[in-house]
Amino acid sequence: MGKESKKDLIADTALACFMSSGYSGTSVDEIVRVSGVSKGGIYWYFKSKEDIFLYLVERWINEWMAEYLARLEEADSNAVKLTKYIEHYLEKIDTPMSALMAEFFLQNKKECVLKRVNVYFKQALEILHGFIQQAIAGGEFKPMDAWATTYAFTGILDGIGLQWQIHKDKQLLERTLRTALDIFLAGVLKH
Repeated sequence: MGKESKKDLIADTALACFMSSGYSGTSVDEIVRVSGVSKGGIYWYFKSKEDIFLYLVERWINEWMAEYLARLEEADSNAVKLTKYIEHYLEKIDTPMSALMAEFFLQNKKECVLKRVNVYFKQALEILHGFIQQAIAGGEFKPMDAWATTYAFTGILDGIGLQWQIHKDKQLLERTLRTALDIFLAGVLKH
């Protein structure tokens, strides 16, 4: 078995354990038992349980963004690209990885971990920023600070997503996201 496939085997096994017991309820010993990989073998690929989880986060974000980008068509306006982002967000919010990430980030306060995760999310933000910057430069959006606009857009999604974690009403989530998108676009589109 190749190095990357063994690493992914460990990560996939850990994900199954995290989904079953939660992040905090899973131990490296459980991952060893379920995967059949020795503890030394796990530590060859990962420094800690936290490192395994961060690998899963990076992989999930990369897959999430690749799936989103595959939805886009060359003729899409930047407003349509943001609409498709929200549609993809709606499809992916109710996944086990989303719930695990919420648990992990609410519990983890280590600056080094938060910096590492910020790098993963920054890559996704840069794609959105590129669309927003392109919309501003092309006259589709009003002149404004592209980074601030990007953070405002994602902040709206994060806040609505956090509310959904509490109420779990998918129909309300969809209505709220679509209303928020309409409000956002009304504020940024050049009329």
